[in-house]
Amino acid sequence: MHSLGFWAEIITHLDLGEVALPGGKREEGDANDVETALREAKEEIGLDASLLQVVTLLHPFVSVRGISVVPVVALLLDRKTYNPVPDPTEVELILDAPLEMFLKDKNRREEELQVRGHRCLLHFFDYETEDEKFVIFALTAAILTRTASVVYQKEPEFVVRSPKLWH
Repeated sequence: MHSLGFWAEIITHLDLGEVALPGGKREEGDANDVETALREAKEEIGLDASLLQVVTLLHPFVSVRGISVVPVVALLLDRKTYNPVPDPTEVELILDAPLEMFLKDKNRREEELQVRGHRCLLHFFDYETEDEKFVIFALTAAILTRTASVVYQKEPEFVVRSPKLWH
């Protein structure tokens, strides 16, 4: 059986100092959530919409700041044609993490934290490249876990327990 080899393009934001996905606020010229996601991916990491096939939109999450986040899932049609160009004012680096890792219990831990007045369990995934170690957690981890479940059509090896405000 072959591994499908899905990867998540993940960025680290300079201003936030955390691992995140490309995205941002809808602007006046954006007709919908897909257009917003495609524009933000182009601006932040140089990912041209013509290289993508939008597959689905996931149910929205609400961030700890009360902002509705609508994940847009797209496939990169030909990985060789994409040459990442991170916006140096927003993105420190781009990393690829295997999407399937967000379904496995390996390299995952959980922590109970206080989020907007609610005690909740957050998932943390440790990911290493040859040069660096990264921690993918909270909303980013939740979005990638849900995306992996949709793409691979299976549940994670662990119980997903996230803040109610994300659902």
